[in-house]
Amino acid sequence: MVRRVRVPFPEAHIPSLRQFQYFVSIVDLGSMTRAAEQLYVAQPALGSQMRQLEQELGTTLLHRHSRGVTATPAGEVLYERARQVLDLVSRTVQDIAALQADQKETLTLGMSPSVVHLAASDMLARAHAAMPHVMLRLVEETSSVLLDALKRGELDMLLAHEVPDTPGLTRSPWLQEQLLFVTANESGAQPVSTSSDITETITLAHVLQSQLTLPLRHDGVRHIIESAARPLGLQPHVAFQVQSPQALKILIADHAVASILPYGLAFPELRTGMLKAHRIVDPPLTRTLYMVRTERRFSEANEQGLAELLASIQERLFEQLGPLASPVAADHLSGILQPQA
Repeated sequence: MVRRVRVPFPEAHIPSLRQFQYFVSIVDLGSMTRAAEQLYVAQPALGSQMRQLEQELGTTLLHRHSRGVTATPAGEVLYERARQVLDLVSRTVQDIAALQADQKETLTLGMSPSVVHLAASDMLARAHAAMPHVMLRLVEETSSVLLDALKRGELDMLLAHEVPDTPGLTRSPWLQEQLLFVTANESGAQPVSTSSDITETITLAHVLQSQLTLPLRHDGVRHIIESAARPLGLQPHVAFQVQSPQALKILIADHAVASILPYGLAFPELRTGMLKAHRIVDPPLTRTLYMVRTERRFSEANEQGLAELLASIQERLFEQLGPLASPVAADHLSGILQPQA
């Protein structure tokens, strides 16, 4: 028996998945021109598809103005529903493909260097245990580079700091981390075994009066430092500007200058006793770690395995950072399995 599905309007007027994809891209980018470039579609053809969609639904979906386009109230409803439809179609295709015995999904995960240093130990083994039918690809880069790669579709998700909220991406805060004032260990202090061993403090005002080696101005840590200094009426004294973390640590050890670093980048040299760290107070300097992912979803079983893997990574980070980490929200993993509204 063939089951007939009743639809609320003639079949000739049912919007297509392609129209949904086009519409979502236009709203995400706020521009017909940028959407056409990203979709590799001629702009007149894209505009024609949107006019046809509005005619089929009998309402205006986009406000067109000199700065681009925005969704009307009806367009906002369609945007949310279209995203759900496209996600469901993608998951259905993946679930069917995963039924094949030799089918493996691929997860490309981006991590900032400090996260890799703290959490990557035996991560591949944990990933295989949680997701035996997923091939994990790990990419280490700075937060800004990872975000650009995620927008281009080269990554499925990332763990990075100070990532701005971006249309079309799900962003979940994981933890806040205190940054450290790091100097050469000229006093011969005992090496640090764990983050809990860092007990000495220094005020932010004193930090800013020191000769500092800092990253370039576009760096996230540099932005945090300058933003915290502004209310105090101070500016950091920058002796050197270095973007390479390894070169920066060599300068600290060799030239008796200081820097402000996350524990994840400094701890190898702290443990050998080459460098020394102070916790910054009045006020502390903190940054937020986010998990950010695209709309892509894996098969249901692999989504559960992914949640287990991410939970283990987050637990490892809290364990390694110790008193330097604090939670951002009660549910750190909110938004992992479902996109935020």
